[in-house]
Amino acid sequence: MITLLIILIIIGIILETISLKRDPDEVEVYGLLSTRVSEPGDTFDLQTTVTNKSLIPISYLAVREVLPAASVLPDGIVYRSKLSGSYTKKICRLRGRQRKTLIMETSINKRGVHIFSGDYVDFGDFLGFREISRDVTYEQEIVVYPEKLVSQRLANTLAKFTGDVNAKRHLIRDPIITVGCREYTGREPMKEIHWTKSAQRNELVVREFDYNRQISVSVILNVEGINLHDEEGLDECCAIARTVCESLVGTGATIRFFTNSLLKRKSNRTVWQCRVSSGHTGELLEGLGRVTAYFNNPLDKLLDFSLRESDFDSAFIVIMHPDDIRGNDAIHRLRSNTGGEALLVQSTRINEGEKRKEEQSD
Repeated sequence: MITLLIILIIIGIILETISLKRDPDEVEVYGLLSTRVSEPGDTFDLQTTVTNKSLIPISYLAVREVLPAASVLPDGIVYRSKLSGSYTKKICRLRGRQRKTLIMETSINKRGVHIFSGDYVDFGDFLGFREISRDVTYEQEIVVYPEKLVSQRLANTLAKFTGDVNAKRHLIRDPIITVGCREYTGREPMKEIHWTKSAQRNELVVREFDYNRQISVSVILNVEGINLHDEEGLDECCAIARTVCESLVGTGATIRFFTNSLLKRKSNRTVWQCRVSSGHTGELLEGLGRVTAYFNNPLDKLLDFSLRESDFDSAFIVIMHPDDIRGNDAIHRLRSNTGGEALLVQSTRINEGEKRKEEQSD
């Protein structure tokens, strides 16, 4: 019995000596998020994989990671809060040549780009007398979309706007899309007479135009008037942009989206733009998640670019911060340049005067 005890002590001393000389690089740590984009409040996983490349077991291993300050942490997670985020610690044991994946479920309610990163790993010697530390430098990014607003006021405004656009399209015939010819009645403008067809038929005929082509709308988000510290105002503008685009797509409209914002952690262009259609909203939502209050071009240049890049018969919706007083001037300029419909949306909140009017009308 004593001999066995002596043998175990000797083995322990040998393993302790070997573990003290352990190469820190024999412990690998890597974090991975289960998704790269998320709706506000949706849960996702932070999967931290730890690998012991040595034959010597690790009796104590602690991985410290930095989670975004907006992360919602589950119960039982050890953490410390700082301005830069929440410092969490995951603890486990590893046998020789063993790999483990430590999974933590979390969620983020705030729009924006959020970074999960490794900080350092501590692992103990064989007998647990001391710890060895090593920096961990992985980084994972997730983009949280802006929320979709439920606003009857905005819904009514958009319904009236699309109705006005459709009405104007029927009054002003589209000179591009011709679907056929019909007999001239004397009430049509002379410019609509198809002279070649009239000569062939030996009677006057006029072009028949397509009234059912999809509405084209350019949605413009201007961030120039937003204070860099007004995160709530910026988030509301992004939420309005999402709600407007998705509502219009639901009516069958085709959307071009423009913003002068510098998108966070993305190569930036003079104006960022994308197309939005049914089933293809991912690029827009990720872009809105990256929108910041920093901008490349002022409002005037943003409008110039949007006018050049929009369809010839496009209607316009401009989204701006409620405190920006240049909205009506922007709308007047768009209408003057295109002769089409233009709408300004600066807030979905109802002030006290409007609220009393709505309550009286009800």
